[in-house]
Amino acid sequence: MWFANPTYFLFFQHFDRGGDVDPVSMIFAFALKNPQATSSAIENYNAPGQVQTARLQQSVADFAMQAVNCYHKSARFRGVEVLGSPWREQYKFGAEQSVVLRISLSGMTGTPYQMVVAAMAKERSYRAFVLNENTLVPYNKNCALESWTSAEVSE
Repeated sequence: MWFANPTYFLFFQHFDRGGDVDPVSMIFAFALKNPQATSSAIENYNAPGQVQTARLQQSVADFAMQAVNCYHKSARFRGVEVLGSPWREQYKFGAEQSVVLRISLSGMTGTPYQMVVAAMAKERSYRAFVLNENTLVPYNKNCALESWTSAEVSE
């Protein structure tokens, strides 16, 4: 069998011999064969999750869930722990109030991770600042919570 791309040849030659194919090789072969799907996946990754601004002010857990959705939209929220209040550097952001949160989340494979986030408030606006995280995929810096986000009035 002849292949125009030597990568395809090596991949399928190994496959035809009954050898095990590692997942990285399969993903690489798929990316070469489907460049449009690859660019679409990259664009999808770069788009942060949507923030439901009315939920930001309901509770600490709701704020943490919105932060996880925004920073890691494919992750699942598992829990939140308040580490302290106020965050001593809130003045740098012009915040009136703040709290430091440890947010537990799990990735697509179910692997547990944690983020430490400073949640800040000013009037009816909220924002977050990621202090630390141990995720394999870095948090999305395009998240709406990276800047002041006005909360909708909930009645």
